[in-house]
Amino acid sequence: PVAAPVSAEREGVSVRFDLALSARPREATKGAPLQGTARFVLSDAKSGAPLQDRRVLGWMALREPDAAPLDDAACKQRVKTYLGGLLSARAEVDLNAYWFITLNHDQTLSVINPQISFDRTKLHSLVSVGGEVADWALLKDRSALYVTVPSGNSVSVVDLQRFLTTRTVRVGKSPGRIVVAPDGRTAWVSNDGDGTVSVIDTAAHAEEGTLTVGAGRHEVAFSDEGRTVWITSTEADVLTAVDVASREVLGTVKVGPGAGDVAWSPVARAVFVAQPRSNEVLVVDPASREVSRRIAVKPGLGALRFDRTGRWAFLLHPEAGAVDIIDVARSQVAHSLTGFSAPDSVVFTDAFAYVRNTSSGRVSLVELRTLEGAGTPSVVNVTMGQRAPEESRGLGRSDPIAALPEGNGVIVAGTADRALFLYQEGMMAPRGTHLNYGREPRAVLVLDRSLREVDAGTYSATTTVRENGTYDVAFLLDNPRAIVCMEWKVGGVPEDAGFAKKLPLKLTAGFDATRILTAGTTTPLRFKLEPTQGPGSPPVSAEEIRVLLFKTPGTWQVRTEPRRIAEGEFEVDFTPPSPGQYKFVVGVESRGIDLGRLPHFTFGVDAAPAPATASASEVHR
Repeated sequence: PVAAPVSAEREGVSVRFDLALSARPREATKGAPLQGTARFVLSDAKSGAPLQDRRVLGWMALREPDAAPLDDAACKQRVKTYLGGLLSARAEVDLNAYWFITLNHDQTLSVINPQISFDRTKLHSLVSVGGEVADWALLKDRSALYVTVPSGNSVSVVDLQRFLTTRTVRVGKSPGRIVVAPDGRTAWVSNDGDGTVSVIDTAAHAEEGTLTVGAGRHEVAFSDEGRTVWITSTEADVLTAVDVASREVLGTVKVGPGAGDVAWSPVARAVFVAQPRSNEVLVVDPASREVSRRIAVKPGLGALRFDRTGRWAFLLHPEAGAVDIIDVARSQVAHSLTGFSAPDSVVFTDAFAYVRNTSSGRVSLVELRTLEGAGTPSVVNVTMGQRAPEESRGLGRSDPIAALPEGNGVIVAGTADRALFLYQEGMMAPRGTHLNYGREPRAVLVLDRSLREVDAGTYSATTTVRENGTYDVAFLLDNPRAIVCMEWKVGGVPEDAGFAKKLPLKLTAGFDATRILTAGTTTPLRFKLEPTQGPGSPPVSAEEIRVLLFKTPGTWQVRTEPRRIAEGEFEVDFTPPSPGQYKFVVGVESRGIDLGRLPHFTFGVDAAPAPATASASEVHR
């Protein structure tokens, strides 16, 4: 049942909140939390007009049975605490969550939580995908991530609730590009090794058919609000049009062999195809399925991408170090920019195009509003890291830059620097760096589960709830600045869903955390992990456990698997390299316990004592 919304008013802003829970799906495992949709409806208290395009934050914290509701002072302090990002002060329900996910060179994905104030260690999970990845695609509901693994002729499905690879979908030979259809129901995989495209049902995570589209490497684009998919082939001489719903081939367009990138412009209502052999961009009429125009461009065609409006097409020329910008309203090159260093990819926000340079450590920002008129567009170069991407082990096909949820910045994968660079528009340098723990990030995406505007003045987020009770709902609005706390009662959550709240394992230290250790000396740290859910709960194995030891502040860290001493008892060796303060953290992802949920311990480490020197008389004696 859906309860009536609760409301409050602060600083001239009327805020209404409600949370609608969904029944647990039949296929869900026992103990799984309930999914729900949280909504804040904002309006002007006087006029009733909806407050649109605002940045909002929200949290839900389970109140102790005998605790009083939060007053204004306590509410403000609670929000301030949440904004600090401390692990010890996280709300049960965070409506602002987002993660950075990197596609790494070593067959793994890193899941990084940028919102945790945990010194420099923000790694949430590390996911193995079973092979080197060619490309990836996020499902529309953000429940899973598909990654193509050419060596396994497969697509790995990564569950984005548990951050685990849950299954493998067999497809054609050497899968490369993967794109999810706009309606989210299917994913289209280019099998570059056998000239086919596999269609995956995203609900069942299963291949439902294949199409023959021509040999070679393929690129994929959707047109007509997702009703038609267009597929190029480097070795065939046609562009293939397929009906998305029926999977039937509608026809082909003669574009000549070697066609590269393909993109759809809703402004021109046309498909644009890069043709490197003739140094042209072909404009295809989707109705007649014929080439209607040909736009001459520089030699050496690379990536072809449209900005968010669909008016400006950016065509990269890696060898020439140039970028052509096509105005589709006039079907001609409006600007031809030089001064780039082997550009290979471009990503857009509302204000800028971000062009990665592979032979230098800078990203070039092209200001989109300056594209109007005959003047030279504004280009700003921002240095992201110390090393050029081409110094890495490989660059990959997926985007190395992703827009942030706030809309005014990006996260950049510093491939050779093995780090992520956080950039906010208007700055001349990155405002932050996230280490990728020795791995080269070939691509990055943002998994955004934060509140977003779904209707005028209505901000919504999908979340999970594990326990019944009374929750304090805290809300922060940026403009006008308003902090509101309300009360919401949750009922109907199955009791077993609360086990994760109580934690299925209990951590007991077998060491004295107050003992001062010595730098350079190895100390065994023994601990116990015991099930808390009663008889029948399987004991934890050493292979399930991840132990993280790291220095604060600093970059030194060790991730290791403990050795088993006895059932439920484990041990790791700790050799601190230098004096300082170190943390000991345990995680068991297979039991739903990521790093930071179990108690963590802090050690003080002193320098090793200097060797004693003996006097001459002592030596003589």
